[in-house]
Formats: sequence, structure tokens, C-alpha cells
Amino acid sequence: MRCFVALDLPEPVRNHLAKVTAPLRERFDVKWVPPEQMHLTLAFASEAPDDRAKEFAELVRSLTLPPLSLHLAGLGCFPARGEPRVVWAGLGGDVDAVTALHDELVARGGEFGVEREKRGFTPHVTLGRVKGRFGVYALADAATKLGEQLNPKPFTPTGLALYASDLRPTGPSHRALGGKPCPQPPAAGS
Repeated sequence: MRCFVALDLPEPVRNHLAKVTAPLRERFDVKWVPPEQMHLTLAFASEAPDDRAKEFAELVRSLTLPPLSLHLAGLGCFPARGEPRVVWAGLGGDVDAVTALHDELVARGGEFGVEREKRGFTPHVTLGRVKGRFGVYALADAATKLGEQLNPKPFTPTGLALYASDLRPTGPSHRALGGKPCPQPPAAGS
């Protein structure tokens, strides 16, 4: 089973990302992530055993989640050099805490197929995967420029979840296998 662990984004944040990137969606050959599937991936488990999904979900529920305050911080493309393959939204705020969650998942999730990525972990929201080569450098430039329009208002992820990813001709379908809500940061002045 292909699985991943992710922080879920609030609906207004997902909708804002879709709205700001609408000009890109109309112009470039990219397989865009539907707003309802946007999330912040913490770790992949490419071949987790089906019969161990409950155990993996329990591991996810056992993680200690600090209150997280994040904000959108620009748009860009991966890789940083060469032909863009992925369009992403960057994050600011408590990214060190997000990275610590990633590191804990890598340390504790090996038996479920979680491996450390060679390219390192950068907290981001994947918005789309580039399909064609035509105009890819213009796409990268346009994404960077549109990133200036992102609302930097802080938000808290709504939950941490383990998802199964079913690949279909129409695109991946994600199914939650278990998780828990994210704690809210203390109110300002508390």
C-alpha cells in the first residue's frame, strides 16, 4: 500500500492557494492538485504492508504534536535548477517544529517503509506536477511573481493523518486511515 503522513490544511488556506494560482492553472500544462487534496506531506511509506496499516495509524496518533502556527511564504518550482517538475507553495512560521515531526516519523517509521529522502526535507504544499516541457521556465517565473499575492496570515493545520494513496488514471485518490486533530496555539496575549 502506498501511504503518506500529512498535516491537513484549513479549507480557507486551500481555497486561497487555488485562487492565487488560477492564472497558472489556465495557462500551463500542469496536473494540478485539487484544493480538497492539498496538504503538507511529512513522510512517504511507498510500500507499507496492508495488514500493518492499523499499527502505522497508531504510530501517527502517538506522535506528540506541538501547537503549530504556519503561514504561506511564496510559490516556486522544484528542482531549483533545471526544468521545473513540481509547483509548490512555501511555508513559514513553525517550520522547525514541522521538520522535527518529519524527523521523528523517519526515525520511528522504518518498519512501515518510511525512508529518509536523499534530497532533504523542505516543508511545502505541492500544488501541481508539470506535464509538458513547453513554457516551464515561464511557469517558474510566473509562480514566483504570483507568490507575492499570497496572504501571510497565520494558520494552524487542522489535523495529522495517515493516508493511503490509490493511483488512478484520473489522478491519485487519498483515503484517511487514521489520525488526530492538531492543537491550537495559545491566543495572542494569553
